[in-house]
Amino acid sequence: MSPAKRTTKKSVRKTTKRAAKPAKPVAPKKWSAEISDVNVVWYNTSDFDRAKKFYTEVLGLPIAFDVAEMGWIEFGYPNQTHLAINLWRDHATKPPAIGGATATFTCDDVRGAIARLQAKGVHCDPVEEYPNQVILGAFYDPDGNRLQLAQTPAQ
Repeated sequence: MSPAKRTTKKSVRKTTKRAAKPAKPVAPKKWSAEISDVNVVWYNTSDFDRAKKFYTEVLGLPIAFDVAEMGWIEFGYPNQTHLAINLWRDHATKPPAIGGATATFTCDDVRGAIARLQAKGVHCDPVEEYPNQVILGAFYDPDGNRLQLAQTPAQ
């Protein structure tokens, strides 16, 4: 092959390079100024043992956190959103089966976030604190669906 033909082939190769792949989107550190991610979504149950058996044995979910004496168990892995069940003890006021879940969002400052939501006219419940466990702030969307903020207290 002559030197002229080799040069031509090289130049052709350079012009037929594939376009670079676009970069994959990167998740932001926070969804908004108040919310960093979804923490846990939970459902009420009237029979804790039956529900625990269903989620572990039937669905095969891993247990992440289990406090049976409180009637609370979370399923999932560290640093991921968890699914949880909560023992509903007051059968006279059992919540509806449809729409009974509560989406709980991770938040760095529950009290401040609830105050800002209230200032915007959002209906909020009083903040609850469980020492050395969690600080919770519940609020409601325009349809009355309950949502919640959760903060791990400083240790």
